[in-house]
Amino acid sequence: MSNSISLPVAPPSFFEGSPNLALLHAALRLDDSESNAEQRVVLPTSDGLELQATLFEPQGQARAVAMLAPATGVPQRYYAPFARWLTLQGYAVITFDYRGMGASPAGAQPPSMRDWMLEDLPAVLRAAQYRASAQVGTRRLPLLWVGHSLGGHALAVLDGIEALDAVLCIGSQLPSLHRWPAGHARWGAAAFFKWWLPLWVRLAGRLPGWALGGGLPIPGPAALDWSRWGQMDNYFASDAALRPHWRAHRFQGVAQLWCVSDDWVFGPEPAVKALEQAFTDAPGQAQTLRLHPQDHGFKELGHFGAFRRGGEKALWPFLLSKIEAAVPALRPDVKKPAGFPAGQIEPLIGPRRRLVTEKA
Repeated sequence: MSNSISLPVAPPSFFEGSPNLALLHAALRLDDSESNAEQRVVLPTSDGLELQATLFEPQGQARAVAMLAPATGVPQRYYAPFARWLTLQGYAVITFDYRGMGASPAGAQPPSMRDWMLEDLPAVLRAAQYRASAQVGTRRLPLLWVGHSLGGHALAVLDGIEALDAVLCIGSQLPSLHRWPAGHARWGAAAFFKWWLPLWVRLAGRLPGWALGGGLPIPGPAALDWSRWGQMDNYFASDAALRPHWRAHRFQGVAQLWCVSDDWVFGPEPAVKALEQAFTDAPGQAQTLRLHPQDHGFKELGHFGAFRRGGEKALWPFLLSKIEAAVPALRPDVKKPAGFPAGQIEPLIGPRRRLVTEKA
């Protein structure tokens, strides 16, 4: 028994126009007598796991749906302030933990980064598509993917990427070690990929959180993927086993890839630009942009600071305004499909209180 909602693997109503409200509630296991703005949800993956996630709803009709895909070792709770801020801008938001991280179970075996990218992220996209279609009308709500580090570069192999209208990435890159500046920075990257990651997997079976500078421990197979790809010429794009899963050429939206000017440890600009180049053959657009902390009231941001509290004062409005300017469908002045009929919307976006629903 758990206090959660289970979203279907393949929502039957997504391709059938406007879903029947009763069917939607049945699929989400919602009780019409309950309502709240933050709900714990379960996202089933195609290989049978259940990811723990949170659905944040605005206090009014949603105008878009955003997914927050975490960086390696970062739990979904770190992104909750940003998610709540997005709801104030009219977005419904989904955050989640990768398998074996945070609240999500690992499954029978410790997970790899391949599992996170090829199984977990498509499950999140399916849930977002389901939420985007859960409105009366012929058009779905636009989809915004917010990716942090791995949560952005994994888009290149995301099954269903063509459904995304917009992408906003912070510190996402293809971090091959030769993309760090020559000298001590590249030496440090080489030591990290060649020595530090495999050493800790041999000693502890995983990478301890403190060995990454904080955050959650990284499962051994995921750490070894990271080690192996970092030594390749074009990170996982050079992995022959992932070539059948390549999807970057299918992207049809607009992607803004933000390189943080003081992110020297994990996100050097050549690595961010390499991710931009992965979308060269796509009909959509990808652009690398530079983010300076001092321009937005911060002394420093590094790889993780863009999502910390305080961003709501200047940084988050700036980032959102930039992607909304590039993608008209996201703008608040663009007419969206009608919402649920009057009196029936509360089960999804009612007052901010916990919904207690038993998962069968």
